[in-house]
Amino acid sequence: MARSKQQLARLIRGALGEVKADLIISGGKLINVYSGEILQGMEIAIVDGIVCYVGPNAQHTRGEKSKILDASECYISAGFIDGHTHIGHYGRPFENLQSFLPHGTTAVVASCDELSTVFGMRGLKLFLDEVEQHPLRVYTLVSMVAPQDPLLCSTATFTNDEVAEALSDPRVLGMGEIVSWLRLSQCDDEILERLALAQRNGQIIHGHTAGARDQKLCAVAAAGLSSCHEPIRFEDALERLRLGYWTMLREGSLRQDLAATLPQLIASGVNLQRLILVTDSMAPDDVAEVGHMDNAVRRAMELGLSPLQAIQSVTLNPATYCGIEQDVGGIAPGRFADIVVLDDLETCHVREVLIAGKVVARNGVSEVTATPIQLPQDMLYSLKLGIDITPETFKIPTPNTAPRVRVMELINQTITAERIVEFNVPAGIVEANLYDDLLKVAMFDRHHRSKKVAFGFLKGLGTKVGAIGLTTNLDENTLMIVGSDDNDMALCANALLEAGGGIAVVDCGALVGKLDFPCGGIFSLYPWQEVGQGLRRIQTRLKEMGSPFDKPIFALSFLPFVTLPALRITARGLVNAKERKLVSLFAD
Repeated sequence: MARSKQQLARLIRGALGEVKADLIISGGKLINVYSGEILQGMEIAIVDGIVCYVGPNAQHTRGEKSKILDASECYISAGFIDGHTHIGHYGRPFENLQSFLPHGTTAVVASCDELSTVFGMRGLKLFLDEVEQHPLRVYTLVSMVAPQDPLLCSTATFTNDEVAEALSDPRVLGMGEIVSWLRLSQCDDEILERLALAQRNGQIIHGHTAGARDQKLCAVAAAGLSSCHEPIRFEDALERLRLGYWTMLREGSLRQDLAATLPQLIASGVNLQRLILVTDSMAPDDVAEVGHMDNAVRRAMELGLSPLQAIQSVTLNPATYCGIEQDVGGIAPGRFADIVVLDDLETCHVREVLIAGKVVARNGVSEVTATPIQLPQDMLYSLKLGIDITPETFKIPTPNTAPRVRVMELINQTITAERIVEFNVPAGIVEANLYDDLLKVAMFDRHHRSKKVAFGFLKGLGTKVGAIGLTTNLDENTLMIVGSDDNDMALCANALLEAGGGIAVVDCGALVGKLDFPCGGIFSLYPWQEVGQGLRRIQTRLKEMGSPFDKPIFALSFLPFVTLPALRITARGLVNAKERKLVSLFAD
């Protein structure tokens, strides 16, 4: 951040003791991420929210009004940075930041995917205004999922001029993950133009290279994508490190990849200076249960990473990658006084969190008193369709009495395989079959108000339920209903339309679980704690109804994600992700 001549002069004079410190931290053990040491007996002086002195004795900076923070027996770390995440689902962004703060997270690098896919450029501007209200620093990336792939998706769209406008906003750090690397490898003109713009600006471009190897992985790197958060195996992480990628390992709600990648990386002896720990999103219920970046640090240390390396991977490393290391990422003169006081390093237990030299969280509780912005009324209850939904809406006529149907089979919580299943339908209507774990999937188009409904079938969810509906799905964020009973599916859909969106579960004609997300269908207006409790209740209920997955809702959320294998569904229809094309529900 550029500082005025007067600010620079005050920092110089503060270091020399001519301007007295607002705050002095003493008595702790400083985790020095620059030298890789833990230093005893260091003192830190802060002026105007910025560190001006770090050394053995800050008495020369002490004045009558200087406050003293006694950190005796504690460890002093730079604030934690989540180097790649998403904060626009379930809880509103402000509330998600509130949940992260007590866990030592003082900065996040976040793509504005959710609001962008629903509201386009207006959603991005709302996001920037929303997060600006909270002291936790948000370095925003322009979303590249608006839409993810125009051939396959129906989300709101950014024009090239809007991307240029967004990248010129001083609150924007760079370009969000290029998930559709297949489009990039085919030299898609739109993506290339946007990448060239970001590079002319000297801005970073996040990558998402799931499944790319060798030549394709090189092609993506050659285009300027400089990071990847998708390694799920040791071999994936090692290849990306060797090719110069800043390699991000996830420990969040949707993926927990540390156990499968980190121990072998450590054993291999490779240089880990370009290793970054990230969440890639953290739902409110998980934050309440395990924490945020403190959890990632804890897990990394449990898996063999040294405490210093673990701290570096959530402080200096992401700050260096993002080009913000002169502001954050370490405790040194000229950096913001974003500081975490740990009363135990081994468990990464956070006692206090400071941003700009002010305590913002203490003993697991945020002390932020700021309030979020007022949301525009027309962004509330804005989920509208071009069709009235009745049980008849979910009838799927068949071309013959023994159709061969393409089925999305869940291999795990995020990956599907295509299966061809032959149905016996003497009545001419293809139905779900709970006995064979075959559920119907219906996707509706919110952006074009089309009367057309895209249908699919899902195997592997395991939940014996009448209907599950959600409007938080990656990256369509439109109404999706999964179920076995047409009446329950209609009831579920209409309950969500009335609520403006959310998550609902219906069985035997009764609503058995519901969370309302009135803003664009993507997040609640309630405090994060209440949202987390509601999410936990719904996930638990679906597991009790038979699902083998820890988070069944997440398995459904990924069904429209057209850049992961193999068969997906959007409002436009079934998608063969590998071939990047729409396919018929009925196989030849």
